[in-house]
Amino acid sequence: MIAEYTTPDEVRAVLGVDVTDIEDSTLGLTVYENYLTMELEEVSLTLPATFTSTAAIASPTDAELRFLNSAKLFATFALAKQLSGSLPLFALKQETDGKAQATRFDNPYKDVISSVKKEYDRAKTKLMQAFTALGSSSASVTARVYFTKVGLGTDPITNV
Repeated sequence: MIAEYTTPDEVRAVLGVDVTDIEDSTLGLTVYENYLTMELEEVSLTLPATFTSTAAIASPTDAELRFLNSAKLFATFALAKQLSGSLPLFALKQETDGKAQATRFDNPYKDVISSVKKEYDRAKTKLMQAFTALGSSSASVTARVYFTKVGLGTDPITNV
């Protein structure tokens, strides 16, 4: 399912790592497929089905192409965002071939993680716009209000 939307090379490119850091088999794990499905369904429960049917069209319209490209870009950044939390753990700082030594970074990936998160948010917005332009309704999130202002029942000065 991930292969419909993105490739391991694209995810690695966004993170700035190579195949020795994240193997294709790791990106092919079911946990990442489930995560991507969850992310796509967060935009709309019908998005995966709409993507599949739109991708099967022989001559898609401009709006359909925009939707397909937006979904692919969003999928790449969604997976990169998921992996970015453990980026300092799997990205090597130094690797030598004498005695199999490898050194990991302390955490210089803060900028990469921040950038991936920002681009993820941007790609999600673009995907929602492209999906809406197809005539499909995307899920809108309503902010919850946890606090409210309530006036006093009596005036604290006059006690009335």
